[in-house]
Amino acid sequence: MNTNTPDISLIVPLLNEAAELPGLFANLDAQEGVNFEVIFCDGGSCDGSLHVCQELGANAAFAVRNISTSRGRGLQMNAGAGTARSGLLLFLHADSRFMRADALRIAVSTFSGTLQGLSGPVAARFRLRFRRKDDQPSLAYYFYESKSRLDRADCIRGDQGFLLQRSLFTELGGFDTSLPFLEDVFLAEKLSESGRWLLLPAEISTSARRFEREGLYERQVVNAIITNAVAARWTEFFSALPGLYRCDGLSGRLQIFPVLDGIRTLLAAQPTSWRQSFWRSTGRHVAGNIWQLFFWLDVRSSFNCADRPDTVSTLKLQWFRRNLERFTRGRMAEAVTAAAVWTWFRFMLVRHGRATETS
Repeated sequence: MNTNTPDISLIVPLLNEAAELPGLFANLDAQEGVNFEVIFCDGGSCDGSLHVCQELGANAAFAVRNISTSRGRGLQMNAGAGTARSGLLLFLHADSRFMRADALRIAVSTFSGTLQGLSGPVAARFRLRFRRKDDQPSLAYYFYESKSRLDRADCIRGDQGFLLQRSLFTELGGFDTSLPFLEDVFLAEKLSESGRWLLLPAEISTSARRFEREGLYERQVVNAIITNAVAARWTEFFSALPGLYRCDGLSGRLQIFPVLDGIRTLLAAQPTSWRQSFWRSTGRHVAGNIWQLFFWLDVRSSFNCADRPDTVSTLKLQWFRRNLERFTRGRMAEAVTAAAVWTWFRFMLVRHGRATETS
């Protein structure tokens, strides 16, 4: 194990990740040409994650440190950053895997070279791939992989790995700890306000285990609801969400109706003026994401041609921006979209309510 000051500190939050750790250690052991340390930040695992880290770390080719913190991914990673020995940080998930043995070296050298040629805050993330049980081509996963490569803060997520200087991380105030999740979304948006995100030439893969277990459709619906709640600054929803998040006991699939019905109950308890403000915010948020429909058309064309996610042509998206995007702004677009989302919400309540009754 190299005891010199590392070129980079990798910070990995843990919460019951014992099953993922052997694969992560093996993947990191294979990295070549870079001196790094890994700081595992455990938030109270009950599956022996820290013990696994200690056992595997004893024979690892890199320095390993384990710390215990309170639960909350943002809080855990902030604690890890506070103990890092390198001035360069990479926040990584336990189910992340580098696609090549030189990926980390390429990331460090590319990022360091970019910093010398640019002014202002800069952070970076990897090109994303999904690891799935079913290796058949999937348009949905291909869409997510392609979208993660766009130069938009709202398309950047923590499973791509966040690479940035410790000084910048401190300047940004670290990860937001007001919620037990979404810390990656808040940091991506905050950095984009004054800086830029670099897309690294190396790839990283993340497990699709949660999509596969809970259902891709179900996760898409709930993720969209959560994203909208963030845009609406609806903190009450996040307080209630743990009690609404339920999975089928047999299949493990996420149940949508409890979330929808919980939203209906929470909204009903609010005054009329608040509900109107919420639906206006929802309309504004959804209207601002209509561009994704045109990007999806671009992605579908590239998917049918078996192109790589890196080479998706954005002709339809560019056409939308030139000709239609201006119509998605303003009160009229906000009102029309809000009405459409309200109709969708009522339809989903009826549809999934009936499915719950007959199951």
